[in-house]
Amino acid sequence: MADHSSATDRERPTASPWPVLIALGLALSEVGIVVDLFPIAVAGLVLFAVSVTGILAESRHIANPQSLATGFGLAFVLLGSVLYVLGTGSLSVAAADDLTGLASRGLAIAVAGVVTIAGTAIKRYRQG
Repeated sequence: MADHSSATDRERPTASPWPVLIALGLALSEVGIVVDLFPIAVAGLVLFAVSVTGILAESRHIANPQSLATGFGLAFVLLGSVLYVLGTGSLSVAAADDLTGLASRGLAIAVAGVVTIAGTAIKRYRQG
């Protein structure tokens, strides 16, 4: 019997790795923030931001993935800074007075934002 299938029939679409990486990044960041493990929180948040950016770029929902990654980084820096300020007592909010560890968790989130922004800047620099 002759094989009448074309080359495109035999090529199966490959699965995207992004959903697994998004889930892993989200889980790592959650564990790192809740248990107060600084490097795990930073790595998880960076992985999450890059993976969400990657899946949106792969599906062509965004034209410039680097600006989205920078946006994630800026959001992390802003949120982390607010948590850090609340944790150090520089700003007093009655709802946050009984919470402990906000400063270290906020610092981890802010550092993840800085790492994400730095990674995006390095990628832009290398692309020219």
